[in-house]
Formats: sequence, C-alpha cells, structure tokens
Amino acid sequence: MKIRSIILILCVSQFCITNAAEPTKYAIKAGKILTVTKGTINDGIILLDDRVIKAVGTAAKVKIPEDYTLIDASDKWVMPGMVEIHSHIGAEGGINDMVVPTNPELRVMDNIDPESWELKLAIASGVTTIHTIPGSGTNLAGFGVLYKPYGKTIDEMLIRPLGTMKVSQAYNPERRGGDLGLTRMGMSWILRDILEEAKEYTKTWEAYQNGERTEKPTEKPELEQMRKAFQRAIPVLVHTASARDVMATARIFHDEFQLSTIVSHATFHGYKVADEMAKRDVHVNVGPRMYDFSFSQDNRFYGLAAEYKSAGVKNLSITTDGPVVPQEELFYQVTMAVRLGLDEKTALEGVTINPARAMGIDDRVGSIEIGKDADLIIKSGSLFDVTIPVDMVFVNGKIAYRREK
Repeated sequence: MKIRSIILILCVSQFCITNAAEPTKYAIKAGKILTVTKGTINDGIILLDDRVIKAVGTAAKVKIPEDYTLIDASDKWVMPGMVEIHSHIGAEGGINDMVVPTNPELRVMDNIDPESWELKLAIASGVTTIHTIPGSGTNLAGFGVLYKPYGKTIDEMLIRPLGTMKVSQAYNPERRGGDLGLTRMGMSWILRDILEEAKEYTKTWEAYQNGERTEKPTEKPELEQMRKAFQRAIPVLVHTASARDVMATARIFHDEFQLSTIVSHATFHGYKVADEMAKRDVHVNVGPRMYDFSFSQDNRFYGLAAEYKSAGVKNLSITTDGPVVPQEELFYQVTMAVRLGLDEKTALEGVTINPARAMGIDDRVGSIEIGKDADLIIKSGSLFDVTIPVDMVFVNGKIAYRREK
C-alpha cells in the first residue's frame, strides 16, 4: 500500500499558520483519541476528507486508503478543537455602544477581521470555534457571531451570523448618567420592557405567517433580530454574576420568557444558587474568574466550575472572556478548573461538546465523530498539562497550525 507521509516544515517564526494549497485527504495515526462522546480509542486512526471526519476507530478496524496523506501521531493524543462561546476577540474592539441601554439592531459579524493576530493565537492553542460578542456596557448590546477563526473572509469562516443575543445584567451595565439603568431594579425593568415588546412582535409575525392574521405586521428593524431568540433559533447569552444576579437571569430569561438561556460568567458567589441552576434547563458558562475567595467569608477557595458541577449542573462550560484572559489560554482556564476540583471528564466536555450543545452546533463540532467538522488538536499528552505545547491543529480538515520542528 502506498501512503504518502506529510513533512512538517521548518518555520522561521515561533509557529506557522498555514493557508497554502495542501492535500484534502488525511489519515491521522494516533496513540490516543479522545472522542469526548464515544470514549477513548488507543492506537486509532482518523480519516479526514472534504472538511469532515470520514472514519474513526482502532487501527485494526480502520484501513487507510492509498490516496490519503498519512500523519504519524502514534506517540500523541488527538482531541476535538476547543469551543469558546464568550469572547470579544477578532473584532477590533467590537461594538459597545453606550448611548442607550438597549441596541438589539446591532451585530458583531460585520466587525470581524480575519487577519486578526488574536485569531491566529487562538488557533495555535487549539481553539477552533469562537463566539465573538458585543461588550457589556449596556443591557442589550446586540448579537454575537459564531465562526471558525481560520479563513480569508468572514463568509468563509462563518458558522452562524447571529450566534446569540447578548445581554448584560450585572455590574458593567450599571449606568452612571442618573437614568433608570443605574439600579438592578431599573435594569430588570428595561430588559422586561423590550423582551415583552419583542415577544409580542414575534407572535404577531407568526400569526401572519401561519394564516391566522390577514394584515401584514409593520416591520420594526430594531426587533427583527430578536425574533430569532424568541423562535429559539439562537440562545440568549447573559453576562451575569453573584447569587442575586445569576438568579435574576434564570428567572427572567428562562422562567418568564422561556428563552434558551446561557448564564455566562456566573462568578463571585453565583455558585451559591447553583442548585437552582441545576433545576433549570440553563447552560452555565464559567469564567474568566475560576475561583471565589473574597465572597465566601470563610477563608476558603471555592473552584467555581466544581461547585456548579457538585450542585448537579450538567450544562457546564468554561470561558476566557477573551481578551480579559487571552483567548489562547482557554486550555489554561480549564486546567485551573481541574486544579480547583473539577473532574477531567467534565473539564474536557466543558471546552468541547458542552459549549457546542449550548450554541446548538453539536451536530458539527465538539467531539470526534463521523460526519462532524474535522476540527482537531494533536498534542503530546493531556490538554490539562500546560507544559506540553500543541503540535498541530486542523480546522475544517485543513492544517491550520503546526508547531516549529
């Protein structure tokens, strides 16, 4: 059998990001494959073709076709690319318009710079899916964009133009202009007011489209994007922290408006209502702060992710809030979660399949399965060993990064 072997080229810089023409079919021979959803495969083979995973299994069961280029990673681990769902990178500061407290007509997609150095660093660390969102200066800042950080144009990189509806409900959006947005009560009123308006607007359009209403509704451009959230086509991601505000987020967005809800940050003493999050179908996205000490008042360190897990929260993921913590340190964030008490299985799920599920894209990314996007990390050991660098990263079946040899 004739199998071509790939040559890892020398790079003059610390690492190289590749865009040149390359083979389209790869066979990766791996010492260990962490599929995330289907267990661990020792001495395995992964076949990649046409952007997706064509086969995965033990070397005894998966035969390598002759026209595949072989990558010998028999002494390395292969795992899915990481998924970051709370980031602000790649958008030249993005949008953080603070003239009015709600800006539902805005979106980040048009700000993404494919040449951003932040995106190249993200790839080099194994982050292959990113949700870049507006800032947190207002209560409803607009809509994030979901994409792969590899490509020449945003259209080429795009997964979904509207990733989530971005809301901020604590700390950052407290407005100092003396208006209603100064207090938590005022912010809750502002949010309920626009949510009620968007809910009724969505119902009106649904009635018209279902033939239950003959008169076409008047279009309101400022509410058009919010229809996606009320149709549950996209989640709402809420910047929130502390027990009071984590609880308020779950109550308003999940309980009252039945929106697909991501409680993001969830820090400080937010874990003290973790049992309430466990009762609800909400996703908890922890970070960038990974522990609580100052709010506990008992001279103990609490690992936030571990506390949510121990309370029964299953929908759990980890974030950097990049660049608050640099995006390329997502692996370090999850390593700290492990150091602070989170089990390694949940930790790996927390940067792969769990955030993918929260965004509704787990049919494409987050695990190594046949038919999914070929987004992979090759590394000489565990993701949680920060002393071991990433050797190679695949995005959509292409070599997006390879370490200097």
